[in-house]
Amino acid sequence: MKTLLHRFDLSYLYVLVGEATLALTFVFYMTIARVLGPERYEIFSAAVALGAILSLFIQFGFPTLITREVAANPIEGPKSTGKFLIIEGLSFLLVLLLLFPLARLLGYQGEGLIVCYLVIFAELCRSVKMTQRGVLKGMGWFRSETISVAIERFFTVLLPVIVLFLTQNLVLVVGTFVLVRLLDIVGMLVYLSRKTSIWSPLSLNGLWQSVRMAYPFALAGVLWILYYQIDVVMLKGLAPTGEAGYYSAAYRILEMFAALPQVVFYVAFTRFARYYANEPEKLPEQIYKCTRLLLAVVLPTIVVAGLFQSTLVNVIYGEAFAPSVKPLAILLPSLSVKMFGTLVQKLLQATGREKQLPTLLFGTTMTNVVTNLILIPYLGGVGAAVATLLSELVLCLVGLSLMKRMQYKGMSKRLGMITAISLLVTAIPSLMLYGLTPIMGIGLMVPSIATMMVLMKRDRFLERVT
Repeated sequence: MKTLLHRFDLSYLYVLVGEATLALTFVFYMTIARVLGPERYEIFSAAVALGAILSLFIQFGFPTLITREVAANPIEGPKSTGKFLIIEGLSFLLVLLLLFPLARLLGYQGEGLIVCYLVIFAELCRSVKMTQRGVLKGMGWFRSETISVAIERFFTVLLPVIVLFLTQNLVLVVGTFVLVRLLDIVGMLVYLSRKTSIWSPLSLNGLWQSVRMAYPFALAGVLWILYYQIDVVMLKGLAPTGEAGYYSAAYRILEMFAALPQVVFYVAFTRFARYYANEPEKLPEQIYKCTRLLLAVVLPTIVVAGLFQSTLVNVIYGEAFAPSVKPLAILLPSLSVKMFGTLVQKLLQATGREKQLPTLLFGTTMTNVVTNLILIPYLGGVGAAVATLLSELVLCLVGLSLMKRMQYKGMSKRLGMITAISLLVTAIPSLMLYGLTPIMGIGLMVPSIATMMVLMKRDRFLERVT
């Protein structure tokens, strides 16, 4: 029993519990959709999409950078926290200057414009909290991070929902959300200051050096969020009224399941960075463990979600959001590709190759934008979902080619085959929804899973190919 408990890594359990609290946020979005209806929910979801894009300019890549630096050096790494938070505050002021003309250009006005400003304040708080969480993750304090996240999400849902039912005023709801987040980050700042040294002498040169370190992460982050949030923004401008709301509802369901691979990556990223800095010869073993977890835990969950996707939409959002099933049928299988593309990105960041990511993500983002421009006018939310899937494939394939150059030729080849099989397996439930018989579905799924099991044999997976 002691041996079993020693082998069981509680870090994943703590992160899983923390990510499970995303369900609270999901309940928040669902409640707004049900209470306010598709049209007013579209105002909120579009503002959140714009805020998510602009938030990357505030974060400037510091949450990921601080995680890597602290994981590689737990003594000196946390001392950069104060500098990073100051730069995020300055970035926030620049974003505020750009927000008004940008929001008006995109058609936000009246209530929508006020909500946009409140969402940006909420994103500042979120950026600070993510940087604070980066310190906790880098130090390996996953239990503390889980408690912190659970408290934050509980109150940022409970209090705004109460205001929602009392007033049905979207501005007051989002304002309450901002206030709770602000109080949370102040409390976390006090906690970190007592646990470790998060401040170092400030100077203009020190701030500039931090910006130079972070800019590849920042650029990659901006391109990454553009890649995912541009769909809703483009739907609002190119598709009929309501399409952005339906697609956003489908995407919120996708995010619920996308949190599961993030559990793996939160822990795996710190392991990648730590082993690369101290024992690089053991890094391939960590990649194998990460892949094994993705296939054993995440892939079956996506398949089960695909089997019940119509029920999910109906139960969560109601019959009014029935059109959300169509884009969801494409978005769910895309998650099987996304998780392997993300694995490569985390590997590049952990090994100091983050400067390769902006080029990779720029190509992916442009693929997504161009495909959206072509498909959205004809297919609406379904076209946006197809664009996302195609972009995920481009991102993963190019990422694996970069991994191949890192002396992981055999591993990248096997990951490519596993990705293709995973896409097929997760697409079967959606195909069954539109005509594929269960017998044919099982006939495709069984040999596919058997092939993945062969590819995942440890010696075969770690075998070097020259």
